[in-house]
This record gives sequence, structure tokens and C-alpha cells, in this order.
Amino acid sequence: MRQYVLLRLDSTLSQGEARYDYSIITVEHVLPQNPSVGSTWLQWFPNQEERIQYVHRIGNLALLSRNKNAEAQNYDFDKKKEKYFVGKKGISPFVLTTQVLQQSEWTPAVINQRQEDSLQSLRKIWRL
Repeated sequence: MRQYVLLRLDSTLSQGEARYDYSIITVEHVLPQNPSVGSTWLQWFPNQEERIQYVHRIGNLALLSRNKNAEAQNYDFDKKKEKYFVGKKGISPFVLTTQVLQQSEWTPAVINQRQEDSLQSLRKIWRL
């Protein structure tokens, strides 16, 4: 379900221009579900209970092709941006994913703002 919601949101953000030719599109958690010990993630999200609340929020999710997501690791944010969201063929075609590249850090404040922006867009799409 979350994938379809994200694809609908991505399509709207691209003003209907997005056309993807991936056989399988996957959902990536920017803040990893299981961050590595000593990572920047644990500095930005030191409280485990709080971190868990952010992991599955729309504001923390991005779209990737299966090939990119198959390479997934729990890299720190800068390395994750480099490895997953920018590739040999350029920047990810997903609008939701390119939004991640604009951020210098991925903190609770960033996720909260992205969450609110996403929900506002979805309210307009579905006239809620």
C-alpha cells in the first residue's frame, strides 16, 4: 500500500510527467530500520523509541529501483545519498528521492517537514 501512495505522490510532484520503466520499484527507508552502531543516524536519533516512530513515516520514505535497493546497506546519510540516489546514469528519476538529495542532514525536523508537505499534497490529490 505504501508503495502505491508514494508512487501517486511522486506522480503528482512531477506534474504527471514521470514515467518509470522499472519492472519493480521498491520503497527505501532513508533513516534505516537498523542503523549501525556508531553511525550518524544514532547521533541524530539517539532515542530508540523515537527513532522507531520516524522509520516508517512517509516523510522518511523514498523510491528506488529494485537494483539500487538490492545494494542497500545502513550507510550514514552522505554515503547513502552517494550510493543510492546518485548513480552511474545520473540522479534518481523519482521526485521523492531527488528531494532527499537536497538535504545536508536527515534529522527529525527534516522528516517532520517532509511528512507535513507530503500529507498536504495527498490531501489535495484525494480532496481530503
